[in-house]
Formats: sequence, C-alpha cells, structure tokens
Amino acid sequence: MELATKPNIWSRVKTAGKILFGYDAVKNTRFRKTRGLQPLLSEEQELPNYERDRLISTLMDFKRNDPVVKAISRLRRTDVVGTGIRPQPATTDDALNDLLIARWDYFASSPEVTGSMNMTLVQQELVDAPLFFGDIGVLLTRSGKIQLIEGDRIGNPTGGGSLSDDPVKNGVIVGRSGKPRGYMVGQRLNGTLQNIKRIPARDFLLYFKRMRPQQFRGIPELASCVDSLQDVSEYEETEMMAAKVAASLSAVVKKNDAAQFELIDRLPESDQDEVGRLQQFEPGNFHYLEPGEDVSTISANGRPNVDGIEFVMYHLRKVGAAIGIPVEMIMSTIGQSSFSASQGLLLQYQGALEENQRQLVYFLDKIYRWKVARWIADGDISIPSTVLDPYAARWQTPAFRWVNKAAQVAADVRYVQLGALSLDDVASQFGYTAESAMRRKAQNIRQAQSLADEYGLDDWKELFNPYTVSASANFTDLLNRDDDLDSGQTPPK
Repeated sequence: MELATKPNIWSRVKTAGKILFGYDAVKNTRFRKTRGLQPLLSEEQELPNYERDRLISTLMDFKRNDPVVKAISRLRRTDVVGTGIRPQPATTDDALNDLLIARWDYFASSPEVTGSMNMTLVQQELVDAPLFFGDIGVLLTRSGKIQLIEGDRIGNPTGGGSLSDDPVKNGVIVGRSGKPRGYMVGQRLNGTLQNIKRIPARDFLLYFKRMRPQQFRGIPELASCVDSLQDVSEYEETEMMAAKVAASLSAVVKKNDAAQFELIDRLPESDQDEVGRLQQFEPGNFHYLEPGEDVSTISANGRPNVDGIEFVMYHLRKVGAAIGIPVEMIMSTIGQSSFSASQGLLLQYQGALEENQRQLVYFLDKIYRWKVARWIADGDISIPSTVLDPYAARWQTPAFRWVNKAAQVAADVRYVQLGALSLDDVASQFGYTAESAMRRKAQNIRQAQSLADEYGLDDWKELFNPYTVSASANFTDLLNRDDDLDSGQTPPK
C-alpha cells in the first residue's frame, strides 16, 4: 500500500497561484513581461496636452503627404455625409413643419461665422476631425451662427491637467459629477496655444467618439494605426529605393593603388565628377581599365520584394479594421473580387457608415434644437398650443447604394409599398427630397401635356411614358368579365 505524501510548501504556493490567477490574460511570461503592470489611468492622463499635440502633428503630416490617409479622409467625408444630412420636422402641425424646414434651409446655406461653408461642408468637417484631432468643437455664437473649433485649440492654459484631481481635463472644466462646465479655447500662434479663454458649456458643443464613460476629450481614431502607417511608409521607401537601383546599372571601379584616390579627393568638387571618380557609360563603347583596376556592378539582389504587396495590404487591412473602412475601399480594389463578395463587403462597410451617421445625427440634433429655441425666443416662429414638442424632427441620412442597381430599384419599390421606406429615403440617394422629386415630376407631366397638345397627340402619356404597361389579373375573373360582356350586363368593377 502506497502512502500519500504530505504536500510541501512549493506545491501549496503553486495551488494558491492557480486560485489567485485564474486568467491566462494576466499571467506574465518571458515574452510578456510587462502585461498588466501599467497603472489604470484616465484618458486625459494617458494622452496629456503635449503628447496630444505631437500625435496630432504626426497625423496631420500623414494627411498631407500619405495617399492612404488622404483616401481614408475622403471616404469618411463623402460616404458618411454624402450630399448632406437634413432634418425633417415632425411636429403635429404641418404649417409649423413647413416654416421650420424653410428656416433651417436658409440657415444651412451659410451656418458658420466665416461664411465659407454650407451645412454639408460643416458636417464633413465634423466627421473628419475625430480621425486626426480626436474631437472638434462647435461654438454657439450670439449672432445665431456656429464657429468650428479644431481640437488642437482646446487645452489647459499651463499645459498641465495630468493630475487626477485637476478640475481641468485637457481643456475641459468638469464638476464633481463629471459634467462639463466649460471649455478652455485659445488660438494657435506659431504652433503654440495662446490667448486661452473660458467658454461656458452652454455655448459649446464637443463632438467626439467615446471610448469610456468617464471621458472628456476624444482620442484620434488613427492613434492606434500610427505605427502600422509608419511601417508601410518606410517599407515603401525602402522598396522604392531598391527598385530604382534594380532599374539602373551602376558600376564601381576598384583600384589597388590608394594613392590615386587620395589625389582625386584633392580636386575641386566641380571637377571630381568629370575628371575624378564618376564616369558615364554609353552603349556600344569600349572602356579600357588601368592596370590594377576592376569593375563591379551594384545589384539589388532580387529587390523589390515580390511579396511586398501582400505585406503592405496586411498592415492596411489592420488600419481599415480599426476605423471601419475595408482596405478594398481604401485602395479601390473592390472590383477585383467576386460579385457576392463585393456585396458582402459593402454591407459590412455600410454598418460602419450607419454608426457614424447615428452619432452625427445625435450631435446635429443639438444644433437644431438650439436654432429652434432662438427662433422661438426672437419671435420668428410661434408655436401653436396643440404642439407639445416643437423640437421633434426626423433626420434624413444619405442612403447607401448597392452594386446591383436593378435589384436595388426593385427592393426600394417594395420597401416603399410596405411602408418600411419613405420617398425621402429613396430620393436621398440622389441628393433630392421627396418634395423636390415630385415637383420635378409634376413639371415634366405638365410639359408633356403641353407638347401633346402642340403636336396633336391623343394622349400625353405616350410622350411621358412610351413603354408598354402590362397588368396581371385572375384568369377566372377575366372569364367572368367576358361572359358579362356577351350577356350585355355591366361587369363588376
């Protein structure tokens, strides 16, 4: 019979370790020595003012010079905003709704203080700024217009704010409950933030994408992609240099007599290329070497790398996954896959676009409510007693087009019949409203009627809709209709 051995102190420690550390994610190995050892800090401590400026500077340099980042910015602007996101007042009074939309259209033609942008361009700036600045502010001015404040203009006067008990969080003044009470906004002069003033929170709106509930400033969306973008840029430069070397024939002349090189180095710089080391070779010519000289060609050794494209695409795929834009859209290679794969990719991209649109609509609704409140206070509009919520509005976002247009049209017609879509939803794909589309159609009908009378046509519909129209009916009903006609009875309607 084998006796059980008493566990020693080492086995007890191992057992206790398994109980205390049950998750592999918190275990450290020689490959993951620092995992979980960083202190838990807030986002304004993880990205203080001076580091935020460095990150923004890096990303803006990418935006100016990197075609991939430029494409990301263009897609975010054009696909999220499109022709513009418009409010549709939804009060219980139709006359009030018409007045509100007329007022908004007039305001949207020149909504900001510089007068250089309409509301569509303002919306494009709003959705683009989180990529590079992390956030963007909208100042509600006394004149009734808005002023866009880039995120780099918001900051602490002294550059501090890294302490957890500091009420100023990277330019946002917060109360004990975490509610913003004001914003510190200044001017960028020669790269530094100066003339900082405090703006009350009631006059300032900050647009950013939240990562944590207790977050007061936005983090640039491309912050996690900087290393990948830098790797791609450096790799392309290296491969480009190798490709240029491979495309050219360069030769080196080796000399055994070092004294000759020393004499050449003493020549003027302007003469070294002509009578010194560098020589130009022309095809069909023979060149004789001096005694003790040898010629060796410089080769790229198989460069550029044929697998470099896959390497670059892998890193760009990670960048696209982080910001919700597939790499096929960034590099305009969506047509290289199958039709079904392209549709699936567009549906995935559509989900990311709709999420950005929902966040933008929530922010725009604040501006809309501010304008309606001003119109009411200034007496520009009066609210009937039957209207309970004068701020009620539905926002019309641009629709997303499909690859198969014929299938899209058929689906749109079916959705409108079922009530799942409105005419505004369909017309928004082309930058129109339902009213403008119907007005234009009515004008076309009136023109068709006038032309039919002018040219003596029996029916204007032949000019407006020359295609044959077919109808479907139950075969039994058609037989009953024929029997009624033969008997002289009036067929049922």
